[in-house]
Amino acid sequence: MDRHGEIDSVAGREIGASPLQGQAPYLAKLKAAASLRSFYDDPTNCSAVVDAISRIVAAKSIKLLSIDVFDTALLRSATSELGRFCSVSDRFHRSLSSSDTAADFEPEDALLARIIASRAAYGMQRNTALGGDPPLDAIAGTVCALLNRPDTAALYAETELECETRDVSLNPLIAGIRDRFPGLRLVFLSDMYLGSRQISKILTAKNISGRRPKVYSSADGHGSKAGGGMFEHVARSMRVTPRHALHIGDNLQSDYRAAKRCGWQSLYLPLPDEELRARRRSFAKIRARIDRFAGGLGHECGFTP
Repeated sequence: MDRHGEIDSVAGREIGASPLQGQAPYLAKLKAAASLRSFYDDPTNCSAVVDAISRIVAAKSIKLLSIDVFDTALLRSATSELGRFCSVSDRFHRSLSSSDTAADFEPEDALLARIIASRAAYGMQRNTALGGDPPLDAIAGTVCALLNRPDTAALYAETELECETRDVSLNPLIAGIRDRFPGLRLVFLSDMYLGSRQISKILTAKNISGRRPKVYSSADGHGSKAGGGMFEHVARSMRVTPRHALHIGDNLQSDYRAAKRCGWQSLYLPLPDEELRARRRSFAKIRARIDRFAGGLGHECGFTP
């Protein structure tokens, strides 16, 4: 999953082989920005990205615009996935400690249980050919079983959803897109263990304008972006010819190349280099903490931005 910093030489006109080899000015600025939030907070940058989308919409007669959720529609703080798991574990422990049934485990135990539950859930997936992610509810059940508190699985899932909601902000780009293309159908796609209903709740909580957004998630059982199944499912569901659909996102493999393989148009909006480095530092800090209290288990943790 750690492909955010890779550059696709095939993307030519839109993303160039490097910031100095034909790359569009707004993409060079994006790669050099301190963070996604600082880049998109500048209205000039948002306008330049919307202009790039507009050129594709006009040239390819786009009927459906698809937007990746995390790090595109919703902007995260500069922490890694492991750092987010750590925050969830701390908050879950505090929630139980303040209830009638206090936690008989430490936050570190909850973090280890989250790591182990994730590996088990992904390892036991049945439809590997379709791709996809195990749903959060299943992961939460395993976490709480490992902690000998199966009765708290719903609270754990709720806590993780709350932490995800607190961590993100709505990208100003979304308002710019909706203003420029009021008649264009819009959907949101995510390769994520959060299901479409949970992601919809986050989008709604972040005051996304208009009617409730249509969301597709790899946790829903219809394939993933990375495997291509989700793009095929969305095209069928929305009754659109793939060449008239445009997907934009931050992951080179799942948001750009996979969409292209499925016949979609796509636009790559990568993480800035400095933000990727910050997330790696966050990951290394939490992994070192795991090594201190759990020996070699830290080596089970792979970096995911």
